[in-house]
Amino acid sequence: MKTSVDAVSGVERKITVEIPAEEVDRRIEKEFSELRRMVPVRGFRKGKAPMEMVKRMFRDSVEAEVSEHLVKESLTEVVKEKDLKVLSMPGVDGAKVVPGKDFVFSATVEVLPEVEPVGYKGIPVVREKVNVTDEDVSAAVERLRESFAQFHAVEGRGAAESDLVEFGFTAATGGETIEKSDATAVVLSGGMPYGEEFERRMLGVEPGTTRAFEVAYPADFRNPKYAGRTVAFEVKVSAVREKKLPEMDDAFAKQFGDVSGVDELKVKVRERLVAEGEEHSRHLAEEALRKALAERNPFDVPATLVKRQTIAMMQDTFQRLASQGVDLKKMNMDVDKMSERFAPNAERMVRVSLLIDAIARKENIDASYSEIDAEMRAMAEAEGMEYGKVREMYSSEERMDALRDRLLERKVLGFLMENAVVTEGAPE
Repeated sequence: MKTSVDAVSGVERKITVEIPAEEVDRRIEKEFSELRRMVPVRGFRKGKAPMEMVKRMFRDSVEAEVSEHLVKESLTEVVKEKDLKVLSMPGVDGAKVVPGKDFVFSATVEVLPEVEPVGYKGIPVVREKVNVTDEDVSAAVERLRESFAQFHAVEGRGAAESDLVEFGFTAATGGETIEKSDATAVVLSGGMPYGEEFERRMLGVEPGTTRAFEVAYPADFRNPKYAGRTVAFEVKVSAVREKKLPEMDDAFAKQFGDVSGVDELKVKVRERLVAEGEEHSRHLAEEALRKALAERNPFDVPATLVKRQTIAMMQDTFQRLASQGVDLKKMNMDVDKMSERFAPNAERMVRVSLLIDAIARKENIDASYSEIDAEMRAMAEAEGMEYGKVREMYSSEERMDALRDRLLERKVLGFLMENAVVTEGAPE
Protein backbone atom coordinates (compact mmCIF):
# COMPACT_ATOMS: atom_id res chain seq x y z
CA MET A 1 0.00 0.00 0.00
CA LYS A 2 1.34 3.42 -0.98
CA THR A 3 0.23 6.48 0.95
CA SER A 4 0.94 10.19 1.05
CA VAL A 5 -0.24 13.01 3.29
CA ASP A 6 -0.17 16.59 1.99
CA ALA A 7 -1.06 19.79 3.81
CA VAL A 8 -3.99 21.62 2.21
CA SER A 9 -4.11 24.26 4.97
CA GLY A 10 -3.14 24.61 8.60
CA VAL A 11 -6.07 22.41 9.56
CA GLU A 12 -6.58 20.18 6.49
CA ARG A 13 -4.61 17.20 5.22
CA LYS A 14 -5.14 15.34 1.94
CA ILE A 15 -4.52 11.61 2.31
CA THR A 16 -3.90 9.67 -0.90
CA VAL A 17 -3.92 5.86 -0.85
CA GLU A 18 -2.99 3.36 -3.56
CA ILE A 19 -3.67 -0.36 -2.99
CA PRO A 20 -2.24 -2.88 -5.50
CA ALA A 21 -4.62 -4.73 -7.81
CA GLU A 22 -3.45 -8.07 -6.40
CA GLU A 23 -4.71 -7.13 -2.91
CA VAL A 24 -7.97 -5.77 -4.33
CA ASP A 25 -8.62 -9.00 -6.25
CA ARG A 26 -7.76 -11.12 -3.21
CA ARG A 27 -10.27 -9.21 -1.07
CA ILE A 28 -12.95 -9.48 -3.75
CA GLU A 29 -12.48 -13.24 -4.10
CA LYS A 30 -12.53 -13.67 -0.33
CA GLU A 31 -15.80 -11.76 -0.09
CA PHE A 32 -17.39 -13.86 -2.86
CA SER A 33 -16.27 -17.05 -1.13
CA GLU A 34 -17.85 -15.92 2.14
CA LEU A 35 -21.08 -15.03 0.35
CA ARG A 36 -21.20 -18.36 -1.49
CA ARG A 37 -20.77 -20.19 1.81
CA MET A 38 -23.31 -18.17 3.82
CA VAL A 39 -26.03 -16.91 1.44
CA PRO A 40 -28.68 -19.35 0.12
CA VAL A 41 -29.29 -19.36 -3.66
CA ARG A 42 -32.57 -20.78 -4.95
CA GLY A 43 -32.13 -24.23 -6.52
CA PHE A 44 -28.83 -24.98 -4.75
CA ARG A 45 -27.83 -26.16 -1.32
CA LYS A 46 -26.03 -23.50 0.79
CA GLY A 47 -22.43 -23.22 -0.37
CA LYS A 48 -23.00 -25.23 -3.59
CA ALA A 49 -24.09 -22.50 -6.02
CA PRO A 50 -21.71 -21.95 -8.96
CA MET A 51 -19.24 -19.15 -8.26
CA GLU A 52 -20.03 -17.44 -11.57
CA MET A 53 -23.69 -17.23 -10.58
CA VAL A 54 -22.77 -15.78 -7.19
CA LYS A 55 -20.57 -13.19 -8.88
CA ARG A 56 -23.31 -12.16 -11.32
CA MET A 57 -25.85 -11.81 -8.49
CA PHE A 58 -23.71 -9.96 -5.96
CA ARG A 59 -20.95 -8.18 -7.93
CA ASP A 60 -22.12 -4.60 -7.20
CA SER A 61 -22.70 -5.19 -3.48
CA VAL A 62 -19.38 -7.04 -3.06
CA GLU A 63 -17.39 -4.33 -4.79
CA ALA A 64 -19.10 -1.64 -2.68
CA GLU A 65 -18.42 -3.65 0.50
CA VAL A 66 -14.75 -4.17 -0.39
CA SER A 67 -14.38 -0.50 -1.26
CA GLU A 68 -15.85 0.57 2.09
CA HIS A 69 -13.60 -1.81 4.05
CA LEU A 70 -10.44 -0.82 2.16
CA VAL A 71 -11.11 2.89 2.70
CA LYS A 72 -11.83 2.47 6.41
CA GLU A 73 -8.87 0.19 7.10
CA SER A 74 -6.31 2.17 5.11
CA LEU A 75 -7.38 5.54 6.54
CA THR A 76 -7.24 4.15 10.07
CA GLU A 77 -3.71 2.88 9.38
CA VAL A 78 -2.51 6.18 7.89
CA VAL A 79 -4.02 8.27 10.70
CA LYS A 80 -2.33 6.07 13.30
CA GLU A 81 1.01 5.94 11.48
CA LYS A 82 1.17 9.72 10.90
CA ASP A 83 -0.34 10.52 14.33
CA LEU A 84 -3.01 12.73 12.78
CA LYS A 85 -5.46 14.23 15.27
CA VAL A 86 -8.52 14.02 13.03
CA LEU A 87 -11.54 16.18 13.93
CA SER A 88 -13.93 15.38 11.09
CA MET A 89 -14.45 12.31 8.96
CA PRO A 90 -13.36 12.67 5.36
CA GLY A 91 -15.21 13.06 2.15
CA VAL A 92 -13.67 10.41 -0.14
CA ASP A 93 -12.91 10.89 -3.84
CA GLY A 94 -12.33 8.10 -6.39
CA ALA A 95 -12.99 5.11 -4.12
CA LYS A 96 -14.29 2.70 -6.76
CA VAL A 97 -13.17 -0.94 -6.84
CA VAL A 98 -12.42 -2.36 -10.32
CA PRO A 99 -11.19 -5.96 -10.49
CA GLY A 100 -7.67 -6.21 -11.89
CA LYS A 101 -6.84 -2.54 -11.23
CA ASP A 102 -5.15 -0.66 -8.41
CA PHE A 103 -7.56 0.88 -5.90
CA VAL A 104 -6.76 4.61 -5.62
CA PHE A 105 -8.60 7.20 -3.60
CA SER A 106 -8.02 10.45 -1.69
CA ALA A 107 -9.63 11.91 1.40
CA THR A 108 -9.37 15.39 2.91
CA VAL A 109 -9.58 15.41 6.71
CA GLU A 110 -9.71 18.24 9.22
CA VAL A 111 -7.06 17.99 11.93
CA LEU A 112 -5.94 19.86 15.01
CA PRO A 113 -3.39 22.49 13.98
CA GLU A 114 0.21 22.25 15.11
CA VAL A 115 0.33 25.40 17.24
CA GLU A 116 3.67 27.02 18.06
CA PRO A 117 2.76 29.86 20.44
CA VAL A 118 4.71 33.13 20.24
CA GLY A 119 4.68 36.41 22.12
CA TYR A 120 3.07 35.00 25.24
CA LYS A 121 5.65 36.47 27.60
CA GLY A 122 5.82 40.17 28.33
CA ILE A 123 2.20 40.93 27.44
CA PRO A 124 1.29 44.40 28.80
CA VAL A 125 -1.63 44.16 31.22
CA VAL A 126 -3.34 46.90 33.20
CA ARG A 127 -4.44 45.59 36.60
CA GLU A 128 -7.32 47.51 38.16
CA LYS A 129 -6.49 48.88 41.60
CA VAL A 130 -8.99 47.80 44.25
CA ASN A 131 -10.09 50.64 46.50
CA VAL A 132 -12.91 50.00 48.98
CA THR A 133 -14.19 53.17 50.64
CA ASP A 134 -16.20 53.65 53.84
CA GLU A 135 -19.15 54.54 51.59
CA ASP A 136 -18.81 51.19 49.80
CA VAL A 137 -18.89 49.37 53.12
CA SER A 138 -21.90 51.33 54.33
CA ALA A 139 -23.78 50.59 51.09
CA ALA A 140 -23.00 46.88 51.41
CA VAL A 141 -24.17 46.80 55.02
CA GLU A 142 -27.34 48.58 53.98
CA ARG A 143 -27.94 45.87 51.36
CA LEU A 144 -27.66 43.32 54.16
CA ARG A 145 -30.36 45.20 56.06
CA GLU A 146 -32.49 45.24 52.93
CA SER A 147 -32.17 41.47 52.64
CA PHE A 148 -33.71 41.13 56.11
CA ALA A 149 -36.53 43.59 55.46
CA GLN A 150 -40.00 42.63 56.64
CA PHE A 151 -43.29 43.83 55.21
CA HIS A 152 -46.19 44.88 57.42
CA ALA A 153 -49.74 45.71 56.38
CA VAL A 154 -50.42 49.43 55.99
CA GLU A 155 -53.53 51.30 57.06
CA GLY A 156 -55.08 54.55 55.92
CA ARG A 157 -53.16 54.98 52.67
CA GLY A 158 -52.59 53.52 49.24
CA ALA A 159 -49.46 51.83 47.91
CA ALA A 160 -46.32 53.95 47.83
CA GLU A 161 -42.84 53.40 46.39
CA SER A 162 -41.01 50.43 48.00
CA ASP A 163 -44.26 48.91 49.26
CA LEU A 164 -45.08 45.27 48.57
CA VAL A 165 -48.36 44.86 46.70
CA GLU A 166 -50.11 41.49 46.54
CA PHE A 167 -52.60 41.07 43.70
CA GLY A 168 -54.13 38.90 41.03
CA PHE A 169 -54.24 40.05 37.42
CA THR A 170 -54.93 39.34 33.79
CA ALA A 171 -52.82 40.76 30.97
CA ALA A 172 -54.27 40.97 27.47
CA THR A 173 -53.31 42.36 24.10
CA GLY A 174 -55.44 42.45 20.98
CA GLY A 175 -58.28 40.90 22.94
CA GLU A 176 -56.17 37.81 23.78
CA THR A 177 -55.12 36.98 27.35
CA ILE A 178 -51.36 36.47 27.36
CA GLU A 179 -50.84 36.00 31.09
CA LYS A 180 -52.98 35.46 34.16
CA SER A 181 -52.27 34.96 37.85
CA ASP A 182 -54.54 34.62 40.85
CA ALA A 183 -51.83 35.59 43.32
CA THR A 184 -48.57 37.42 42.75
CA ALA A 185 -46.57 40.08 44.56
CA VAL A 186 -44.38 42.97 43.43
CA VAL A 187 -42.22 45.43 45.34
CA LEU A 188 -42.77 48.84 43.76
CA SER A 189 -39.09 49.54 43.22
CA GLY A 190 -36.84 48.91 40.22
CA GLY A 191 -39.42 47.79 37.65
CA MET A 192 -39.15 44.04 38.16
CA PRO A 193 -40.73 42.11 36.57
CA TYR A 194 -43.47 44.15 34.84
CA GLY A 195 -41.61 47.38 34.21
CA GLU A 196 -41.46 50.85 35.74
CA GLU A 197 -44.59 52.14 33.98
CA PHE A 198 -46.59 49.24 35.46
CA GLU A 199 -45.34 50.20 38.92
CA ARG A 200 -46.25 53.85 38.44
CA ARG A 201 -49.80 52.79 37.55
CA MET A 202 -49.93 50.73 40.76
CA LEU A 203 -49.08 53.65 43.06
CA GLY A 204 -52.02 54.50 45.32
CA VAL A 205 -53.86 51.16 44.99
CA GLU A 206 -55.57 49.93 48.17
CA PRO A 207 -56.51 46.43 49.36
CA GLY A 208 -59.84 45.20 47.99
CA THR A 209 -59.80 47.53 44.99
CA THR A 210 -59.52 46.82 41.26
CA ARG A 211 -57.58 48.91 38.79
CA ALA A 212 -57.40 48.68 34.98
CA PHE A 213 -54.74 50.36 32.84
CA GLU A 214 -52.58 49.89 29.73
CA VAL A 215 -48.80 49.79 29.45
CA ALA A 216 -46.88 50.23 26.17
CA TYR A 217 -43.74 48.10 26.30
CA PRO A 218 -40.58 48.76 24.25
CA ALA A 219 -39.46 46.20 21.68
CA ASP A 220 -36.45 45.23 23.78
CA PHE A 221 -38.42 44.57 26.98
CA ARG A 222 -36.96 41.55 28.83
CA ASN A 223 -40.21 39.54 28.78
CA PRO A 224 -40.96 38.51 25.15
CA LYS A 225 -44.66 38.13 25.99
CA TYR A 226 -44.86 41.89 26.45
CA ALA A 227 -42.03 43.19 24.23
CA GLY A 228 -43.25 45.66 21.60
CA ARG A 229 -46.89 45.35 22.70
CA THR A 230 -49.48 47.53 24.42
CA VAL A 231 -50.79 45.35 27.23
CA ALA A 232 -54.09 45.90 29.04
CA PHE A 233 -53.93 44.93 32.73
CA GLU A 234 -56.79 44.32 35.12
CA VAL A 235 -55.44 44.15 38.66
CA LYS A 236 -57.30 43.07 41.83
CA VAL A 237 -55.36 44.11 44.93
CA SER A 238 -55.46 41.87 48.00
CA ALA A 239 -52.86 43.52 50.26
CA VAL A 240 -50.42 46.43 50.56
CA ARG A 241 -47.44 46.03 52.87
CA GLU A 242 -44.83 48.53 54.02
CA LYS A 243 -41.15 47.61 54.18
CA LYS A 244 -39.42 47.91 57.56
CA LEU A 245 -35.68 47.40 57.97
CA PRO A 246 -34.08 45.87 61.09
CA GLU A 247 -32.16 48.13 63.45
CA MET A 248 -28.44 48.29 62.73
CA ASP A 249 -27.20 47.10 66.13
CA ASP A 250 -24.96 44.38 67.54
CA ALA A 251 -27.84 41.88 67.69
CA PHE A 252 -28.37 42.29 63.96
CA ALA A 253 -24.64 42.02 63.24
CA LYS A 254 -24.29 38.74 65.13
CA GLN A 255 -26.53 37.02 62.59
CA PHE A 256 -23.64 37.07 60.13
CA GLY A 257 -21.24 34.52 61.54
CA ASP A 258 -18.66 34.84 64.29
CA VAL A 259 -18.73 38.61 64.81
CA SER A 260 -19.06 40.53 68.07
CA GLY A 261 -20.98 43.51 66.77
CA VAL A 262 -21.47 46.18 64.11
CA ASP A 263 -17.83 47.29 63.96
CA GLU A 264 -16.54 43.77 63.37
CA LEU A 265 -19.29 43.17 60.81
CA LYS A 266 -18.07 46.19 58.86
CA VAL A 267 -14.51 44.80 58.96
CA LYS A 268 -15.77 41.48 57.55
CA VAL A 269 -17.79 43.27 54.88
CA ARG A 270 -14.74 45.32 53.86
CA GLU A 271 -12.66 42.12 53.55
CA ARG A 272 -15.34 40.57 51.37
CA LEU A 273 -15.54 43.64 49.14
CA VAL A 274 -11.76 43.67 48.74
CA ALA A 275 -11.76 39.96 47.84
CA GLU A 276 -14.55 40.50 45.30
CA GLY A 277 -12.71 43.49 43.86
CA GLU A 278 -9.50 41.49 43.53
CA GLU A 279 -11.40 38.70 41.79
CA HIS A 280 -12.98 41.17 39.38
CA SER A 281 -9.61 42.78 38.72
CA ARG A 282 -8.03 39.37 38.07
CA HIS A 283 -10.84 38.43 35.70
CA LEU A 284 -10.37 41.63 33.64
CA ALA A 285 -6.60 41.14 33.53
CA GLU A 286 -6.95 37.52 32.38
CA GLU A 287 -9.40 38.56 29.69
CA ALA A 288 -6.82 41.10 28.47
CA LEU A 289 -4.24 38.27 28.36
CA ARG A 290 -6.59 36.07 26.32
CA LYS A 291 -7.28 38.88 23.85
CA ALA A 292 -3.59 39.71 23.39
CA LEU A 293 -2.68 36.03 23.07
CA ALA A 294 -5.22 35.52 20.29
CA GLU A 295 -4.10 38.67 18.45
CA ARG A 296 -0.42 37.68 18.59
CA ASN A 297 -1.02 34.16 17.27
CA PRO A 298 -2.92 34.09 13.97
CA PHE A 299 -3.43 30.57 12.60
CA ASP A 300 -6.15 28.50 10.98
CA VAL A 301 -8.75 27.36 13.51
CA PRO A 302 -10.67 24.13 12.79
CA ALA A 303 -14.23 24.87 11.67
CA THR A 304 -15.44 21.75 13.49
CA LEU A 305 -14.26 23.09 16.87
CA VAL A 306 -15.72 26.54 16.19
CA LYS A 307 -19.06 24.95 15.32
CA ARG A 308 -19.02 22.87 18.52
CA GLN A 309 -18.21 25.95 20.62
CA THR A 310 -20.93 27.98 18.89
CA ILE A 311 -23.50 25.28 19.60
CA ALA A 312 -22.39 25.10 23.25
CA MET A 313 -22.76 28.89 23.61
CA MET A 314 -26.23 28.83 22.05
CA GLN A 315 -27.33 25.95 24.30
CA ASP A 316 -26.10 27.89 27.33
CA THR A 317 -28.15 30.89 26.19
CA PHE A 318 -31.26 28.74 25.71
CA GLN A 319 -30.87 27.17 29.16
CA ARG A 320 -30.43 30.58 30.79
CA LEU A 321 -33.56 31.93 29.09
CA ALA A 322 -35.54 28.82 30.05
CA SER A 323 -34.42 29.18 33.68
CA GLN A 324 -35.84 32.72 33.60
CA GLY A 325 -39.23 31.34 32.59
CA VAL A 326 -39.01 32.28 28.92
CA ASP A 327 -40.99 30.01 26.60
CA LEU A 328 -38.45 29.30 23.86
CA LYS A 329 -41.09 27.89 21.52
CA LYS A 330 -42.81 31.27 21.38
CA MET A 331 -39.67 33.32 20.84
CA ASN A 332 -39.35 32.39 17.14
CA MET A 333 -35.56 32.73 17.31
CA ASP A 334 -33.50 32.73 14.10
CA VAL A 335 -30.93 30.04 14.94
CA ASP A 336 -28.81 30.79 11.86
CA LYS A 337 -28.48 34.46 12.78
CA MET A 338 -27.68 33.54 16.38
CA SER A 339 -24.98 31.20 15.13
CA GLU A 340 -23.47 33.96 12.99
CA ARG A 341 -23.48 36.32 15.96
CA PHE A 342 -21.79 33.83 18.29
CA ALA A 343 -19.24 32.52 15.76
CA PRO A 344 -16.53 35.25 16.10
CA ASN A 345 -16.37 34.89 19.88
CA ALA A 346 -16.49 31.10 19.55
CA GLU A 347 -13.54 31.25 17.13
CA ARG A 348 -11.51 33.30 19.59
CA MET A 349 -12.35 30.96 22.47
CA VAL A 350 -11.18 27.96 20.43
CA ARG A 351 -7.98 29.79 19.41
CA VAL A 352 -7.18 30.68 23.02
CA SER A 353 -7.91 27.13 24.18
CA LEU A 354 -5.51 25.69 21.58
CA LEU A 355 -2.87 28.25 22.57
CA ILE A 356 -3.22 27.47 26.27
CA ASP A 357 -2.74 23.76 25.57
CA ALA A 358 0.31 24.54 23.43
CA ILE A 359 1.84 26.82 26.10
CA ALA A 360 1.22 24.16 28.73
CA ARG A 361 3.14 21.61 26.66
CA LYS A 362 5.94 24.02 25.86
CA GLU A 363 6.39 25.16 29.47
CA ASN A 364 5.75 21.70 31.00
CA ILE A 365 2.68 22.89 32.90
CA ASP A 366 0.25 20.18 33.96
CA ALA A 367 -2.62 19.60 36.37
CA SER A 368 -1.67 16.65 38.56
CA TYR A 369 -4.12 14.20 40.10
CA SER A 370 -3.40 15.64 43.56
CA GLU A 371 -4.32 19.13 42.31
CA ILE A 372 -7.53 17.81 40.72
CA ASP A 373 -8.38 16.02 43.97
CA ALA A 374 -7.68 19.18 45.98
CA GLU A 375 -9.97 21.12 43.64
CA MET A 376 -12.81 18.64 44.19
CA ARG A 377 -12.33 18.86 47.97
CA ALA A 378 -12.42 22.67 47.78
CA MET A 379 -15.61 22.47 45.70
CA ALA A 380 -17.18 20.14 48.27
CA GLU A 381 -16.35 22.53 51.10
CA ALA A 382 -17.58 25.59 49.22
CA GLU A 383 -20.90 23.91 48.34
CA GLY A 384 -21.35 22.21 51.73
CA MET A 385 -21.32 18.77 50.08
CA GLU A 386 -19.66 15.51 50.95
CA TYR A 387 -16.41 14.93 49.09
CA GLY A 388 -17.67 11.54 47.88
CA LYS A 389 -20.66 13.21 46.20
CA VAL A 390 -18.42 15.63 44.31
CA ARG A 391 -16.08 12.80 43.37
CA GLU A 392 -19.08 10.89 42.01
CA MET A 393 -20.14 13.94 39.96
CA TYR A 394 -16.77 13.79 38.19
CA SER A 395 -16.60 10.04 37.81
CA SER A 396 -17.04 10.15 34.03
CA GLU A 397 -13.94 10.62 31.90
CA GLU A 398 -15.54 13.53 30.04
CA ARG A 399 -16.31 15.55 33.18
CA MET A 400 -12.93 14.75 34.73
CA ASP A 401 -11.20 15.98 31.56
CA ALA A 402 -13.26 19.18 31.68
CA LEU A 403 -12.19 19.77 35.30
CA ARG A 404 -8.56 19.11 34.41
CA ASP A 405 -8.82 21.55 31.48
CA ARG A 406 -10.17 24.28 33.79
CA LEU A 407 -7.31 23.74 36.23
CA LEU A 408 -4.77 23.72 33.43
CA GLU A 409 -6.14 26.97 32.02
CA ARG A 410 -5.97 28.55 35.47
CA LYS A 411 -2.33 27.50 35.87
CA VAL A 412 -1.33 28.70 32.39
CA LEU A 413 -3.05 32.06 32.93
CA GLY A 414 -1.22 32.33 36.24
CA PHE A 415 2.06 31.65 34.40
CA LEU A 416 1.21 34.29 31.78
CA MET A 417 0.35 36.81 34.48
CA GLU A 418 3.66 36.16 36.25
CA ASN A 419 5.45 36.84 32.96
CA ALA A 420 3.32 39.82 31.91
CA VAL A 421 4.24 43.49 32.19
CA VAL A 422 1.65 44.53 34.75
CA THR A 423 0.80 48.14 35.52
CA GLU A 424 -1.82 49.42 37.91
CA GLY A 425 -4.71 51.54 36.69
CA ALA A 426 -8.12 51.37 35.09
CA PRO A 427 -8.49 48.83 32.24
CA GLU A 428 -9.77 50.17 28.93
